[in-house]
Amino acid sequence: MTRPSQSERVAAYDIQVELVTRIGVQELALGTGSLREALDSLTSLSDFTRSTLHTYGIEPERDSGTETPSVQSIAHTLIHETITPFTGTWHPRLAVYETRCPASTTPLDHEAAWPDAASMRAELSALRAPLQRITEGLGRIAGADFGAWATK
Repeated sequence: MTRPSQSERVAAYDIQVELVTRIGVQELALGTGSLREALDSLTSLSDFTRSTLHTYGIEPERDSGTETPSVQSIAHTLIHETITPFTGTWHPRLAVYETRCPASTTPLDHEAAWPDAASMRAELSALRAPLQRITEGLGRIAGADFGAWATK
């Protein structure tokens, strides 16, 4: 088993800290927040993760099947298996609905009236478990339990 490099530990910590502060890990309680902002936050988390890996010269990769996942494989899971399927489904659906917002209605009120809002919130809530596992995996690499208390 290879120990993570200093760059991998720092990248894991940076991504972990960013992840635990985002909707997805933090609950978006019913009747609060904005689904658009949640989508934008998750998209920017993917961008942040890619940028962080690039900064430290780390390429994302699929799980190598080793006992201890690498920051690369965790990043791949975060971006390609967790965030992208969610945003790929909900970005276009919400965008279509947003185009129908009457001028007399605020975007937040219009969003709250969206017939698919409850379904999206339910799927967003279901992301919490895999995102928490990702946070914990990053914490093991970084040597930090930041995510452990932030996700409870």
